[in-house]
Amino acid sequence: MRKSRYTVECKTDAGEHLLYNTAYGTFAVLDEEGFAAYQSCEGALAQQIEQDYFLTELTPDEELAAQRAMFEAAREEEGEFYLVIAPTYACNLRCPYCYELGHNSIKGKMSSEVVAAILRFVDARYQENAFTRMAVQWYGGDPSLALDVVEDLSNRLISWCDEHEVRYDAMMLTNCNVIDEPAVEMLVRARVREVFMTIDGFEETHNARRVSAVGINSYAKNIEAAKLFVKHGIKATANMNVDKVNWPQFHDLRDKLRDEVGIDLQAARLCDYGHFFGTRDFKKPAFDLFEHDEYSRLVHDEFALGGYDAEKIKDVLSPVPRFCNGQRHNYYIIDTLGDVYMCDGHIGEQDHVVFNVKEEPNPEQLRMVSHNPYESAQCSACHLLPICQGNCDWERQATGMQCHPLLTTLPDYLRDYRSCFGELVGHYQRLA
Repeated sequence: MRKSRYTVECKTDAGEHLLYNTAYGTFAVLDEEGFAAYQSCEGALAQQIEQDYFLTELTPDEELAAQRAMFEAAREEEGEFYLVIAPTYACNLRCPYCYELGHNSIKGKMSSEVVAAILRFVDARYQENAFTRMAVQWYGGDPSLALDVVEDLSNRLISWCDEHEVRYDAMMLTNCNVIDEPAVEMLVRARVREVFMTIDGFEETHNARRVSAVGINSYAKNIEAAKLFVKHGIKATANMNVDKVNWPQFHDLRDKLRDEVGIDLQAARLCDYGHFFGTRDFKKPAFDLFEHDEYSRLVHDEFALGGYDAEKIKDVLSPVPRFCNGQRHNYYIIDTLGDVYMCDGHIGEQDHVVFNVKEEPNPEQLRMVSHNPYESAQCSACHLLPICQGNCDWERQATGMQCHPLLTTLPDYLRDYRSCFGELVGHYQRLA
């Protein structure tokens, strides 16, 4: 026997030893005698520890191969088909931190030729391998600036799905600045079930960060649109891109949006994706960015502050089959021109175009994915691999961040988990 490459060790303040296996999601607490048995990999107690996957007879390469096989199997889920569609690259905001500003040079809206090509592409993929659900995400630019395309293509896709008895679901990312009641009514007909928007703080802060190109009150438009979504039964979630300047507003804004508007607010770290922080309007004192480890600890502290139990912590630490939909074989991002990408972070970048939807792709192009962590020496060697499956490869490249936030905070979550249980019984105890 030997220690599993996916076993993580840490200690509590009381001197107990904690074990967690990232591949199987197993937890255990040991005293000194139990930890000695684990370290030696010998004896009856070690055999019990092996049953919970902390020790193994497999070699490190065999453990990695087992994880890779599960990852490959998860990529092959054939019952669902995913499309991310950007009907326009146009945007009516001029956010100081936006890394997509250069994409505004791609003018216009999706043509009828591309719309028809998307329908042919969908049908061809279905003929190759019939799926039972289609999930569409409207993206941009801002898709609200091409609602006529959204309506037309939605009607066509819904009709096709109804004919083939395929379930159809859609969601949209929008800044909401041109969303009114007729637009929401159309989105209901287009079966858009969920909308994601961005609210970067209270009115003054938000309007300074989410700057309207025509001088309107972007914050007020978001609140108005959110109320319309709620009224018409569309789930709305707001994201707040946070740094040290606007973070103090998060809790009060979250409570306000929940209590007065009926939507949830979640936080995401504001990053220098465009590598121009310190220039133009994206600079101090208006902005002050968190470091990666600093924000990782903030996320943990927020989690602890919100109250937790064993089940909530297990959700945070559980192994996952993939990090993102871009790691599926049946996930395609189609832009205004019909160019197809595997990662939405690279949309608009010509060197990342895989093929154009107006032309029939070859089998190799169809099976490309955003990233495969098992082809990365760094990811393959990491004990967090089963939890993160490579995390966001685009974000890692764009920001130079080290890795998944749990690389910094996993011991903190394990100690939190330990606190959910009573006294240790015996020398070794598997936690529920």
